[in-house]
Amino acid sequence: MGCRSGVVLAVVCLVAAGCATGPEWRAREIASIGGFGAPECALVDPSSGAVYVSNIVISKGAAWADDGTGFISRLRPGGEPQAMRWKDSTPDLPLNAAKGMCVVGATLYVADNTRIVCYPTTRDEPGRRIEIPGARQLNDMASDGAAAYVSDTATGRIYRIDPQASLREIKGPPSANGITFHKGRLFAVSWGMHEVYELDASGKEGPKPFGLAASFKNLDGIEVLEDGTFIVSDYTAGKVLAISPDRKTVRPILSCRTPADIGLDRDLGLLYVPALEANAVSVYKLEKK
Repeated sequence: MGCRSGVVLAVVCLVAAGCATGPEWRAREIASIGGFGAPECALVDPSSGAVYVSNIVISKGAAWADDGTGFISRLRPGGEPQAMRWKDSTPDLPLNAAKGMCVVGATLYVADNTRIVCYPTTRDEPGRRIEIPGARQLNDMASDGAAAYVSDTATGRIYRIDPQASLREIKGPPSANGITFHKGRLFAVSWGMHEVYELDASGKEGPKPFGLAASFKNLDGIEVLEDGTFIVSDYTAGKVLAISPDRKTVRPILSCRTPADIGLDRDLGLLYVPALEANAVSVYKLEKK
């Protein structure tokens, strides 16, 4: 697959020579799309295949500033750009440092510093905000199909937000960053603890670490493949890595400049990797060896 809609392919993420395979998986780059504004998260809507990309537009390193400069891009299934500024910050509904996202029903939820911003995905209607009392650095989001979940990196808390916007707190690890669901189970990565955890979505038990902290520097995103392989992005190390389903083996599948919150298209077998400092999103085909 080549360049689409006049978008120039920029080779931002290169498959690591000599270490490009994870446990039974490898990543083959098929496109890299430029023109973003510090893309932090790529999310695939499982119902439509559309890809949403959150843009922080960092100025002077202010990745958590309430500056009203954020926007959301939308790509067609497979990665062809559809609208670079699909949703923009407005005076009535500012979007500041847009980061993690999830879709529940026909609503896109976006983590924005201390609140959630919601946009309809199938109707051209105004968005709305959900305030999270006590939040400091809302980061990634995930859905179990019934509710939205968001991590707070500053506090280590995970919040469950039901469609009526009521909140329930879940015990997360310190500096919780990326979160995801797989077959009803909730997983998270920690930026500061360099570790992967299984969480109790009911909120009764504390996080259970995988015991792999020595393998990582600063983890950002996490996804889980159908066979139970975990795919995580290590922002500082500049790598995306695969963790075997038994949680014992870690191998890099690609190298990339500042890989942030990755997105997975299960139907097409594609991995979207935002390269935040390169203002690009690369698209990889995941293949078994």
